[in-house]
Amino acid sequence: MIRNFLGVVSQEGGRSPRPIATAFRVYSGRLALRSVAITRWIEAHLTHLAIAWVSVMALLSCAKLAKAAGLGATMDWLALAAIPYLAIIIAPLLGFLLARNAFHSSNDAPGVRLALFGRWRSLRRQEAHSHPLYGTTGFLTSLLVGLLFGIVMRTGEFFMIQPALLAHAPAWSHILYLAMAAELAMMTFFYMICFVLALRRIPLFPKMLAYVWILDILAQIAIAASLAGVGLPVEVAEPLGTLLMANMNTVMISILIWMPYLLLSERVNVTFRQRVSATA
Repeated sequence: MIRNFLGVVSQEGGRSPRPIATAFRVYSGRLALRSVAITRWIEAHLTHLAIAWVSVMALLSCAKLAKAAGLGATMDWLALAAIPYLAIIIAPLLGFLLARNAFHSSNDAPGVRLALFGRWRSLRRQEAHSHPLYGTTGFLTSLLVGLLFGIVMRTGEFFMIQPALLAHAPAWSHILYLAMAAELAMMTFFYMICFVLALRRIPLFPKMLAYVWILDILAQIAIAASLAGVGLPVEVAEPLGTLLMANMNTVMISILIWMPYLLLSERVNVTFRQRVSATA
């Protein structure tokens, strides 16, 4: 009787759940097509993105060095101060080239599985590659864009916060500057490796991203520990602690958002683990 009543209401009111479901499918399809287009655009414009990265970072570095020169830095000191900037510019490019040349095959399933949640059925290589969910599209595109955006944001944050390195500045400022520059270069290097692994559908990607998240947290702790005994002024120590805690919170939020997806997503399991849900 309830079913008949709902049918009458649906007919008389002209409202049926089917149009809603159809609209949702159409919207999902458009998002999927858009994610495919974004992924293809990134793949086709990697060289342009690299050129833009070098150009913008080189301009920012020159501006910092020019400011230091205006404050009386010698040419020898400017050459020394340019090394960290050079490392920051090169690190993600080096990570990209290393990952691109070191990881070629997306055919092999991982030998040791750490994602033990759920019930899965293994697929052969041809089955996985021909599966409708195979590929770095959908939410994986958001993760790809997020990795690139994170590299740009962290580097921009460094250039905005860190002042130009001066020869007559206190010793603690040199240590702080070099520690932050080294941490930035290291993390952008590893995040770029994760980006390439995801883009090329290398099975190591989920594990590598988890390792890099852990490394990122440890790096923030290491910086705080290394600078604890160098005599930082209170007006520097407090903002630094806030910054390091903000970086850790950002990583933790990324883990909370993306770890369940990387473990349970059908697309991730088909693409990187060559397996599908046992109930599929």
